[in-house]
Amino acid sequence: MTKSQTPLSLEHILLGFLCQEPTHGYDLYKKINDFEGISLVWHIKQSQLYALLDKLEESGLLTSNIVPGEAHKMRKEYRITPVGRQAFLEWATSPVNHGRDMRQEFLAKLYFARKSGALVSLELIEEQKAVCMQWLSNLHTNQSKTINEQDFERMIFQYRISQTHAMIEWLDYCFTEIQSAIPQPSGARS
Repeated sequence: MTKSQTPLSLEHILLGFLCQEPTHGYDLYKKINDFEGISLVWHIKQSQLYALLDKLEESGLLTSNIVPGEAHKMRKEYRITPVGRQAFLEWATSPVNHGRDMRQEFLAKLYFARKSGALVSLELIEEQKAVCMQWLSNLHTNQSKTINEQDFERMIFQYRISQTHAMIEWLDYCFTEIQSAIPQPSGARS
């Protein structure tokens, strides 16, 4: 798959749901729009969903076949391919590379990490925090290079520094929440 064919975040979300089980398009649409789940991060129109499923199938990340349905005589069921599973896992376990991607892409990754268990979630959070710490270091370096006449630039760097601090604080919160939910072995002291 070439760089231009690499799936987008929303396509990875579809792959993530299909990693769990083969699914009909409408059932997949209902899962994505479940208020308790990923719908807090992503929204998709049903027509867009089917277009993305077709694109993923053309790319070899999914296959489909027609199966008997309950309400309809025949329904198209989508199944992830090994290549699709690998593409999803690579995406889901890697931190985002830009602060702007924390709001949606990282949250989607965290959603699927949570489905994979606490240890997977904690590892993703630690990796993302390391990336955020590097962003923070770079921002401080760039801000320190500004001169008096660049007061607006310094304000922008300070804004980004504040955002990055907030991201790190939130990641620490998530780490603590997930870690505290891990059952302690019997006899372990707190």
